[in-house]
Amino acid sequence: MQWDKLTIAESGDSYERLWGHFLEDHFPEWERFWAHHVVPLTNRIDADCEIGPAKLFSREDPRIADGVEALMMANYSVFYYLARSCAIVAAEPHLFVEDAFIFLRATTENVARFMRWFKDRVARPLKIDPARVPSWIKIKETKTAQEILNYRDAFVHSGRLGQNPNLPREFIPSFAHLEEAAKSWRYIQTLPATEFVDSRMHLKELQIDLMKTLNPVWKTVTDLMDEQRSNPTYLELYRLQKDPAGKLRPIK
Repeated sequence: MQWDKLTIAESGDSYERLWGHFLEDHFPEWERFWAHHVVPLTNRIDADCEIGPAKLFSREDPRIADGVEALMMANYSVFYYLARSCAIVAAEPHLFVEDAFIFLRATTENVARFMRWFKDRVARPLKIDPARVPSWIKIKETKTAQEILNYRDAFVHSGRLGQNPNLPREFIPSFAHLEEAAKSWRYIQTLPATEFVDSRMHLKELQIDLMKTLNPVWKTVTDLMDEQRSNPTYLELYRLQKDPAGKLRPIK
């Protein structure tokens, strides 16, 4: 397909170009999905749209299916919140660990939306075999997703977590002590140093583990949708048609 070779380094928006490197090693399939199935929803493929900021925006055809627009929005949100979490850990000299966990949890929430909307609003009209569609439940039940959820909840829904008086502020209670730590500063203060983890290092591990979990899921979704690109239903969802040269163009 003519736009499959586009990259976010050259054709992404300002955040994609700034933060894309955070995903390139462990989550490259995010960019492949973007090139194959997000770009054709944007003005990048419209020769009549002048080069400029508008080129990066969604095509305004009201007959583009809501399902593929929802998929595009969730896909972008996964990138945005995941990359923001990575940027905080990599660049902030004074780490406020709760911020990174809030963005990581926002990432997994949008993963759930992406997978639900793909299954219900895209795969179904394309008649993709449900058995081939990845499951959010399997991701939700991973140790990484559970830690992201529970740490975020402890930071957001409880009082501010305490600390060990002999360790830097960036050290947080290990996951095994999180439930009790959210209830009592005294509990945290009496824990030995061995029961704490360096939050910056631990967040990096969680981010990488999450990306490695998501990468094959995005590959499967991209492959399944690639199989459909000559399907009239796919073209209808995206409002695309072939020009005289056989290339896909937006329906005007």
